[in-house]
Amino acid sequence: MGLNVHPLVVAADDWVREVHPHLPHMRRTLDWLLVLDPEAGIALQVAALTHDIERAFPADDDAPPAHDDPASREYNGWHQERSARMAAEWLSAQGAPAELTDEVRSLIGAHEYGGWSDADTLQAADSLSFLEVQIDGFAERVAAGRLSRDAAERKLRFMHDRVRVPRARALAGPMLEEGLARLAAAPSPPGSSPRPGSSPRPGSPSLPSPPQSGAS
Repeated sequence: MGLNVHPLVVAADDWVREVHPHLPHMRRTLDWLLVLDPEAGIALQVAALTHDIERAFPADDDAPPAHDDPASREYNGWHQERSARMAAEWLSAQGAPAELTDEVRSLIGAHEYGGWSDADTLQAADSLSFLEVQIDGFAERVAAGRLSRDAAERKLRFMHDRVRVPRARALAGPMLEEGLARLAAAPSPPGSSPRPGSSPRPGSPSLPSPPQSGAS
């Protein structure tokens, strides 16, 4: 990472790189955060890198509600609180100040729905990263029969529709259109009927790319 990156941000990146199945999404969330807010503080940067950390640790005795509908309020509430708790525990183990730990926990605990300026910026960065790098994974889940096509489409639309930050909203629109086209082009699971009109939309607009955070 860059020379002036806070040690806790470096440590968070190392942790996520070691354990997380969706590393590109986590890192791109930080990239987009710094596009939307170049002066983002340490808590916001750590929250961006760790906002989905619970997905690195599948639940055994804490099964997610409504797991077949990743846009549901029940699932999102469970997910953001579980991630917030895990991130706070990790920060405490790193010796992070209690005030910073509490701020990160608050931000991650609100990252699906936002509610104040920093939480809205984190939410927007998460949405842009999701629409940029997570679509193929959802298309694969649809093709394998692990997620319904309707549920996948609801997730994409949710990630777009929740964005409040005006600059991010403008960027998210073309991303949503491209993502829906890629999802529509995904094959149906074996034995199911193809969805009517499931063909890609041509001419998806090109999108600006945020600068990389420098993580390797």
